[in-house]
Amino acid sequence: MAIKFNFILGTILVVVAIILLHVSNAQGGRKEVISGGWKGHGVSKELNNQKKLDSWRKTIGLWKPITNTTDPKVVEIGKFAVDEHNEEEKTKLKFQEVVKGEYQVVDGLNYRLLISAKDSNSLHNYLAEVWVKPGGQSRTLTSFEDCNIINGNDVTCSFNSFS
Repeated sequence: MAIKFNFILGTILVVVAIILLHVSNAQGGRKEVISGGWKGHGVSKELNNQKKLDSWRKTIGLWKPITNTTDPKVVEIGKFAVDEHNEEEKTKLKFQEVVKGEYQVVDGLNYRLLISAKDSNSLHNYLAEVWVKPGGQSRTLTSFEDCNIINGNDVTCSFNSFS
């Protein structure tokens, strides 16, 4: 009798667990199955998205190089950094270009940019760090300092990635 009761109880627990797992998977709404995949079987779109998300999570916190420093978004952030520095320090630097840069995925994005700017008639290099909050609507200049470029390649700044 005890064995039969344990068997029934175990079966009920398994059924309840399966139902709960099914319900928790359905929380995100309707699942779509797209054709293709391994040997012609359907592949869940959610599974593909999860793989992309897992890959993206591995990059969080790592600094990655900016490959196109003339991208309008990168240039806009560089100009923002110079404008903010001018406002904070009462200077009159004029943005010229983003020489090189990198970004970091955090709660939003951090940009670390080597910026060329003119002070009167002389050209100087500056290292700026800007935090762009999630959604991209708000930016904060977190650092702005002089930088020296030696032989066109070596940058002497306090940020390790550019040294």
